[in-house]
Amino acid sequence: MRSSCIVWLTAAVGCSALLSGCGGKDSTGPITPKAIAVVNGNGQTGPGGDDLPDSLRVVVTGSNDQPMVGVTVSWAAGGATISPLTSTTDANGQTAARLSLGAVGSVIATATVAGLTPATFNATAVDPCTWLHNFGVGQTVNGILRQYDCVSAGYFIDYYDLPVSGQQTLAVTMVSSAFDTWLDVWKVTGPYVGANDDDTLSTNSLFKVVAAAGEYVIGANTFYSGDTGPYTLHATTTSPSEENCEEVWLTRGVTLGQTLSTTDCTAAGPTYSDVFWLVLYVGESLDVKDTTTAFDGMLQLYQLHPSDPPSLVASDDSVGGTHLTYTADSSRVYQLVATTMTPGGHGAYTLTLAAPAASAAVATRPRILASPRLFSKLSRRSLKR
Repeated sequence: MRSSCIVWLTAAVGCSALLSGCGGKDSTGPITPKAIAVVNGNGQTGPGGDDLPDSLRVVVTGSNDQPMVGVTVSWAAGGATISPLTSTTDANGQTAARLSLGAVGSVIATATVAGLTPATFNATAVDPCTWLHNFGVGQTVNGILRQYDCVSAGYFIDYYDLPVSGQQTLAVTMVSSAFDTWLDVWKVTGPYVGANDDDTLSTNSLFKVVAAAGEYVIGANTFYSGDTGPYTLHATTTSPSEENCEEVWLTRGVTLGQTLSTTDCTAAGPTYSDVFWLVLYVGESLDVKDTTTAFDGMLQLYQLHPSDPPSLVASDDSVGGTHLTYTADSSRVYQLVATTMTPGGHGAYTLTLAAPAASAAVATRPRILASPRLFSKLSRRSLKR
């Protein structure tokens, strides 16, 4: 009798232990959402009108304290746009949304699961006219011009910081199927470098520049005021050669090898020439040398006007080497023409533009941030070709 009692007690204890280990109320009832928490994307800052670089990501845990799949999360934001408005957690219990900033100021976004305290994200939209997006040679970026972007004289514009190490010839392209593109280029320390509206085949923009080492700002905007939409921006190195009378811009402080050929710009005679574009502010000096043994070289400098034909402001045909100097009497776009005194002359030559004086190369602040649309007298339409 005593041994059977022990057997009965042992069986009873074993059954109790089994029920305690694999049963319980959590294992028999449904798993429900218990909490939602921020994983990534809180505390970001960006320019008004732009998407934040990092998505807003949350994780939902269930009543078993494990990540929960298939939970619907509702997203909302004040003073900004969030997408999507609802999403579903994945196998890791996570889901995400993108936040597009609106007007300058603080932004609060929430991710909510029914019956739970929402997860909260804080963001800050800063003045887009003072914000430089990261950009680099060889890089392609996708952008969108939106309502809350920087506005300059009625044009929405995004600014990109483009560092250039050593002298390089760059081709910066802006492509959009939504609007007629326009590119502005500055040195980050102030001087305006130039602009381009259309390439030769479309309403996309191609800005080719022989650039001295430094930091540049690319202004991606539109030909018509008020236009918005997506675009692609790309920068790559290219040949400095001016071919087929293409639009090539110059900065000062560069030396470039060129060739006058029968495919260059021509005039009666025929006389071949290469035409380069550059910007001078009032009081700034231009010092250019043209070195060649192939032909009798000549340099000409023309000042562009909004409605009138270009006017010749300086020229040189020095014996033993062409050397043109000029001090600007107004802030304008100029055309530098490298040509020959003798009809039919062609061949290789070297063009050297002296660097600007140190006092003229430094500004107290980037002019781009003070006045993005500097050359108001030179209308957009006067550059449209």
